[in-house]
Amino acid sequence: MAPTSSTVSQAQPPLDHEPDFHCERIDVNDDKEWDELFKTYWDAWKDPPQVTGLLTFPWLGEGGPREAAAYEAAKRGYQAEARANPNQHWIKIEDRALPGPHRIVGGGAYTTFPDGAFPDYAKTVAAPAQDEEDRLPDISLPGLGYPAGSERDSLMRQLYAQITFPFHGHALWIMPAYRHLGAGAALLDFWLADVDRLGLESYLEGSVVATSLYLEKGFVLLERPVMVFRYFPKNKSDAPSAEWPHLVRRLHAEPIAIMWRPAGGVYEEGKTVLPWVGKPRRAKL
Repeated sequence: MAPTSSTVSQAQPPLDHEPDFHCERIDVNDDKEWDELFKTYWDAWKDPPQVTGLLTFPWLGEGGPREAAAYEAAKRGYQAEARANPNQHWIKIEDRALPGPHRIVGGGAYTTFPDGAFPDYAKTVAAPAQDEEDRLPDISLPGLGYPAGSERDSLMRQLYAQITFPFHGHALWIMPAYRHLGAGAALLDFWLADVDRLGLESYLEGSVVATSLYLEKGFVLLERPVMVFRYFPKNKSDAPSAEWPHLVRRLHAEPIAIMWRPAGGVYEEGKTVLPWVGKPRRAKL
C-alpha cells in the first residue's frame, strides 16, 4: 500500500540528477540487502504520516528507543515471514545514477497463488464480537505490536479484521524524493510482467495516491469500503481517551480502494466477467 495524502507531505527538494531506475527481486536471505530495503519501507510510511502506518508499525515516527525496538522487531519479523513463504516476493527499485552501494529508493512485495486457490480466511477468523473486545480476531502482525488491551491495539485488530488476508505480502512504496518520477510505475510494471507471465489475475488494496496509477495499469476500482471502529469499554465508567476519536477520524480520511485486474489486464465494462460473481458488473442507478 503506497502512502496516502490524508496528511500534508513534507516538501522535498528536487533531485540534482536524472534517476536511472532498475527493478529486481531481492534475496530475502541476504540480511544486508533486506535491511536496506526495509529501512526504505519504514521511512516511506513517515511522509506523509498515516494512522494506518502508525497502527501497523508501533511508535512509527516518534523517534527514540521505542521506535528503534519496534523497527528492529518488524524488520526481522517480516523477513521471517518472507523466508517462510516461497510465493511471497520482495522487490527493490534502485537509482543507479547514485554513487556508492546504497541506491535503493523504494520497493514492493507481492504474493502469488499459482494454483488459483486464494485462501478463504473468512472461514477461519471469527467476526468481531458485539460486546467483548477479547473476542475480536486474535490478529498479530510481525513485530512487537502495541500493549495488549490498549486503544491502539484494539484499533489495529479492528482495522485488519476488515481487510482481506493476508495482511502482509503485498506492498508498494517509494521514498518521498522519488515520487512522481516514474519509480512507482516501474515497480508496478515489474510486478505485472511476472503476473502476466503466470496468467494470473490480481487483487490489491490501494491508497488514494496510488489509485490513478493502478487504473492506468489495468486495475478496476471495485469499491471504497467504509470501516467501522468501535470502542469497547472495560467497565461502566471506562471512556475512550482523546486520542481515540482523533485516530478514528484520521483513519476515515485515509480511504482504501479495493481493486482487481483480470489476467492480462484487459477489462471491458459490461463484458468482462467478475469471477467471484460469475457475470459482468452492472451500474446501480
